[in-house]
Amino acid sequence: MPLENSKLQMRGLYPATVTVYAEDMSIDIEATSKHLASVASVPGVKGLVVTGMLAEVLELTPEEEVELVKIACNVRKKGQLVIAGLMERNIDVAVKQARALKAAGADALLVFPPYELRAYRKLLSDADEMTKYFTRLDKEAGVPSIIFQYPPHSGAAYPIDILVRLAEIPGVIGIKAATGTFEAYKDIWDRLKDKLSVLAAVDSPPLREMLLYGAHGALIGISTITPEHWVKLLEATDKKDVAKTDAIFDKICRPLMASVFENQKPTRATSETACVKEVLVQLGEIPSSRIRPPAVPVTDGISKEIHAALIASGLLSG
Repeated sequence: MPLENSKLQMRGLYPATVTVYAEDMSIDIEATSKHLASVASVPGVKGLVVTGMLAEVLELTPEEEVELVKIACNVRKKGQLVIAGLMERNIDVAVKQARALKAAGADALLVFPPYELRAYRKLLSDADEMTKYFTRLDKEAGVPSIIFQYPPHSGAAYPIDILVRLAEIPGVIGIKAATGTFEAYKDIWDRLKDKLSVLAAVDSPPLREMLLYGAHGALIGISTITPEHWVKLLEATDKKDVAKTDAIFDKICRPLMASVFENQKPTRATSETACVKEVLVQLGEIPSSRIRPPAVPVTDGISKEIHAALIASGLLSG
């Protein structure tokens, strides 16, 4: 579906990737490069997302964020975008880091809500303040932005009218619709589908309904696990092939969503990133599931649960 304007149009799958660490907890450049190259090699993957939550943006230094963008740029395939997460409250700091990420090769920014702390959350509902923030990023950094929309229950989601206004900014090209529920997603698709790229973004069962209802693509962390299956899922939903959608979703997606992300209704302190890394270790994709503190690593019990899910999905043999 073409947009009503000339904005960069994002279509297809954009997996959020992980950061692999060496024994001293520095970035394992070789292993991270291999991971990103493996994801990029899958036909249908339209871009690599680095320095996001799955990449442990909260634990990365600004310099490490730049390094990850450079790694992604070195391994991406022709035509693929490199998207860098940006999590900064201070707009001056945000502009500085955005410029550094752009200089490293980032094609777009995944902009986390800048005022997610409770004391500042009311600013997310201030149209003038949020327009000012994204306009400065657009004009002073000169790199396209993707809005990260949190679920309504998080308390840090933009009201739909704010999103519509932000979509008018030339450099705002898309939205990562991590809405949690189909109902919240439906409003975003209905109001914004002709203004920017709407990317479904939940690692939980509502993803099925979102994709079948309408989506320009998906930007999801879980798709860094065997991205070829998620490419096929998007192809099926784009054609409204419900039978094929359900076959893929029930066989591959549901077991992974339940064991790795707890269907995004967490009951344990274990890091979702650690769980994704554990999957990749068991599949032979990366050498270690190390994560930086204070994130909680997987236990033996969770590792066994993940192993069982991989067998159930056919990704590992029994």
